[in-house]
Amino acid sequence: MRNSLVNSSVSVGAYSIRTLLGFVTRSIFINLLGVEILGLNGLFTNILSFFSLAELGIGTSIVYELYKPIVLNDKEEIKSLMRLYKNVYNAIGIIIGFLGILLVPMLPLFIKENSISGKVYIYYLLFLFNSVVSYFFTYKRSMLNADQKNYITVVNDLLFYCISVALQIILLVFFHSYTYYLIIQITTTIVSNISITFVVNRQYPFLKEKKVKKLSKDVIQNLKKNVVGNVSSQVGTIIVLGSDNIMLSAFVGLASVGLYSNYTLITNSVKSILQQATNAVIPSIGNLIADSTNGKSYRAFKMYWILNAAISYLAGVLVFAFINNFIFIWLGKKYVLPIHTSFFMSLYLVILMYQGTVRTFISAYGLFWQQRWKAMCEAFLNIVISTLLLVIFKLQIDGVLLGTIFSSACINLWFEPYIVFKYGFKSSAWWYIKNTIWFYFSFFITVIPIIMLNRWLIVTSMFNFLLNIIIIGLIIIIIFMAIFSARLDFRSIIIKLIIKQRRK
Repeated sequence: MRNSLVNSSVSVGAYSIRTLLGFVTRSIFINLLGVEILGLNGLFTNILSFFSLAELGIGTSIVYELYKPIVLNDKEEIKSLMRLYKNVYNAIGIIIGFLGILLVPMLPLFIKENSISGKVYIYYLLFLFNSVVSYFFTYKRSMLNADQKNYITVVNDLLFYCISVALQIILLVFFHSYTYYLIIQITTTIVSNISITFVVNRQYPFLKEKKVKKLSKDVIQNLKKNVVGNVSSQVGTIIVLGSDNIMLSAFVGLASVGLYSNYTLITNSVKSILQQATNAVIPSIGNLIADSTNGKSYRAFKMYWILNAAISYLAGVLVFAFINNFIFIWLGKKYVLPIHTSFFMSLYLVILMYQGTVRTFISAYGLFWQQRWKAMCEAFLNIVISTLLLVIFKLQIDGVLLGTIFSSACINLWFEPYIVFKYGFKSSAWWYIKNTIWFYFSFFITVIPIIMLNRWLIVTSMFNFLLNIIIIGLIIIIIFMAIFSARLDFRSIIIKLIIKQRRK
């Protein structure tokens, strides 16, 4: 687990720096280019996320297949899988470029306004090119990730991200050009991937060998099965997460996408920082499962669950408590959304993060086939409900959020744990169900005093904001300790961590 700790620490630190730089860039971006260009940026990000469906979940499936040969040091199997990965990703890059060009004439359908339509096509093609080039050379990253050396890719990406941000800020200040902003993004994407390629070739020189054996029928069959399972999961996930900005742009307008994206920048940053630690642990869990019994894996699941539950609870509660006041101080009153909207965002953040435990074990066990229809059902439900709330009830941002929350609650909260417990641990999920009810009850009862405190502690300046953070933050910590310290599993984890720290 040492590699997991290194990966987690480096990932969290690096993403924290990326997040801070992201807020700086966003502030300059809004002030110099405006909220509509910001909305366009969010819209194109979502549109191009749909093209990643061409990946078909192949990357995840191949990384899963790499765990065992890495443990066994089977270089021939590793070479074969990596060669397949390379060929598939090169083909995907070409397919995405072709599909992206076909979409060009249909761009006006996604944009309600026509005020900036003259340059929309140039911006879109630059976005598309950045997406396409990201698929070339990137397959080498999978080797580092599967071998528990994700920290190398994280440090590499952070270095080039810092360079990119510095150049983008300079060009924004002097030229006020979104075109130059995108060109810098493309350049650093290419150079970053080339850099990773050199690192991997140096660490794993056998990957450069031209003689590669064919994969066995069993491996191919397993890959096909997992890819099919991943396809529906990929489709559903991208539709759920990628349709929000598209629906807002089409039915409400680009300005609403801009406002919404400011909030999602915060919630996604919180989620992503914490997910860096989660993602870094997946290879270790995959190796643990490949080399141990279900009993040991189940104990690891319970330990991971309580830690993830505590982190998810704190993340959701703290985001709800401070997100509106932070937006007020950061961007100004006109960018602040109603408190019920911020609650819906916090609740969805909690749902996504809490599901991280079962999703980690789904990936580690390779249970993609078993959940092949789950995400499709979720996506269908999400689109139907969101469309009704947007078109008929005119709920705008709230409608999109409620549709996503409802579809996720109806499908994911019960089906994903069912898959892990039935096919992974081969035991009843009753323990998980009881603890899930306890978790959400704890979150909802904590929200009530936060609403009351925010009505009393009104923020009008940075001083008020800092005072708000201190008072509400202390109260949240007290409530958190009262709720979680009552659990034996949480106390045991804390004691183990303290003992381990003292031994150092």
